Amino acid sequence: MKIALTIGASDPTSGAGIQMDLKVFHSLKIYGISIITAVTAQSTSEFFLTYPMPVEVIEAQFETLLRDMKPDGAKTGMFYSKEALLCVIEKIKKFNIKKFVIDPVIISTLGAKLIEDEALKILKEQLIPLSMAVTANIPEAETITGVKIEKVDDVYQALKKLYEMGTSLAIVKGGHFKEKTVDILYDGKNFYKAEDEKYCGEFHGTGCAFSSAFLSFLCLGYEPDEALMNTKNFVKNAIKNALKLGHGMRLLKID
Repeated sequence: MKIALTIGASDPTSGAGIQMDLKVFHSLKIYGISIITAVTAQSTSEFFLTYPMPVEVIEAQFETLLRDMKPDGAKTGMFYSKEALLCVIEKIKKFNIKKFVIDPVIISTLGAKLIEDEALKILKEQLIPLSMAVTANIPEAETITGVKIEKVDDVYQALKKLYEMGTSLAIVKGGHFKEKTVDILYDGKNFYKAEDEKYCGEFHGTGCAFSSAFLSFLCLGYEPDEALMNTKNFVKNAIKNALKLGHGMRLLKID
């Protein structure tokens, strides 16, 4: 059985973060393991606080877990602190994780800042060059690349800049476009586009579901363009069947 590691924050709604990643892995018949970088207090309608894990705790999780189990791939979500990010960079190198996907979590759906400014700089300069793929939504792609994205044509320029930062597969997700969702992958030579209808409403955890599904398909041996199409369909179905369990955002239903 393939093993996938998720590195990120705990979300008590189970609609995003570590909990969402593990649900996706299980759904796609991947065994999920996890390392927690931060604990959050949030609901479907409120983001209250972030508690960053001490770096020695993050390091101990890595060393204890990966001495025993070798993941076929890993993904990152929320780091929050510079210290957590530097620790993760060291361990990705030490344990030689090749199928490494970055979900560049910067701002929560509810508007909470999820990474320190200095950590974001390190992510761009030191973490992205270690990655196989970066899965950014439009605001994240704008922040990372400096390219203003107002239409689909702008995405291609952002993808080229993201690729030039050192990743092997640059992905920009178009869920913020008004009429259709257009996700595009660039591998340095070719662009691959996955397009679908737009579902109205606020949904929690779409970025986490996308990145963990994409990693899962890579671990299962799919080619990047196949992984993109399968991930698109996976997230679409999760959004289509989303649940209204709280007072705020809908939570994706992972089958």
